[in-house]
Amino acid sequence: MHRLVQLAKNLEVTTLFKKDLTQNLARLLYRKETGQVAALYVSSFAGIALGFVVSIVNTRLLGPQWYGDFKFLVNLFTLGATVTTFGFFSTGSRLLAKCKNEHIRGELVGGLLTIASLISLLLIVVLFVFSFFVDDLFHPGLGKIIRLFSPLLFIFPFKTCLENIMQGSNHIFQLAIFQRASQALYLIGVLTVSYLIPLSLTICLTLQLGFAALVILVMSLSLKPALNRMGPILSQIYTENRIYGFHVYVGVFANVATAMLMGLLVGYFVNTIAVGFYSLALTVTMPLSFIPSAFGTTLFKTFANRTCIPKTAFLAAIVLTACALTAFLLLIDTIVTLVYPPEFSEVIPLAYVMAIGMVLHGFGDFVNRFLGAHGKGKELRNGAFVVGAFLIAGSFTLIPAYGALGAALTKVFAGGMYCAIMCYYYRKTEI
Repeated sequence: MHRLVQLAKNLEVTTLFKKDLTQNLARLLYRKETGQVAALYVSSFAGIALGFVVSIVNTRLLGPQWYGDFKFLVNLFTLGATVTTFGFFSTGSRLLAKCKNEHIRGELVGGLLTIASLISLLLIVVLFVFSFFVDDLFHPGLGKIIRLFSPLLFIFPFKTCLENIMQGSNHIFQLAIFQRASQALYLIGVLTVSYLIPLSLTICLTLQLGFAALVILVMSLSLKPALNRMGPILSQIYTENRIYGFHVYVGVFANVATAMLMGLLVGYFVNTIAVGFYSLALTVTMPLSFIPSAFGTTLFKTFANRTCIPKTAFLAAIVLTACALTAFLLLIDTIVTLVYPPEFSEVIPLAYVMAIGMVLHGFGDFVNRFLGAHGKGKELRNGAFVVGAFLIAGSFTLIPAYGALGAALTKVFAGGMYCAIMCYYYRKTEI
């Protein structure tokens, strides 16, 4: 009798345990954060697919010279936008993450979009003036193209601004859509136009910048910015930017801007065709960094109220990234050979090398989000100084010696240093 009673109790405990486990799993599956991570992963995998298809279309329809010029100009525009942000968008993202009042959040969005407008005007003027010197430094004929498209250059500051707004506001589903919408529209547009008329560099730029402008306009309106109380809001953003955002900006300028500068230096030391090879390798490998950074972006708002990064998030990011990297290394040779023109075969060794750098950079971004959520602007700045120094040193030593391969090796060294420094500051921050 005693054994029967004990067996019944054990059965009851087991039943309760299974019920509790089922409920916990159900709660995990239906948590908002889980859905957001899934949305960013879907967006990341969509980006992988779209990036491959877009690069295939561009390389086949433009050829090495025009494709190299195309990527060179995009690098130049992105670098210009990075230089002129001054950290305001990073500041706004952190303010939005801490904000509890929906009305004030709308005012912050309005203030950030106002700042983006002013930065856009500055960028347009700077690059318009620079266009008169670019032909002597790089490839003849690019200056006229820069002047032609200068009115659309506002999309580059606005893209960074909107991504930071959606990250800080925890609008992860909108962010996932925003990151892929213009890319998908460009692909549809370029395939349609190519059936009607021969493509050229100016047509491709018109489609890319035009569709991006459309997506930015729609997304800006959907965020419902409030433009009242602009004086106090802009003052608040400016004050916080002096404490946090500008330090991040200085770091970004030293890190990201120097990374973008690498593409320009390849064009200077080699030619714009080599820029195309390097940029294509960067395009096919960059999605590897999305997996760990997606966790950081999704948990950014949560990080502000946590003392450490959840170990399960670290483990999941490592496992998924390792699987993706293994598949990439096994398949990239075959994929490039099958889908790209033969003259782009030089991309294969670059992709093998840069894949490692992208993974390391992705994990650095993952930890970076935690530090940013805790206002560690000076730490991010200092880390970026070191990484920027690595990028500059590698660019001026390895690129002249090895061309595009030198740029790829520099990305690996800088990615490893970036990840190591972010982990170092995380260990000092973790409570």
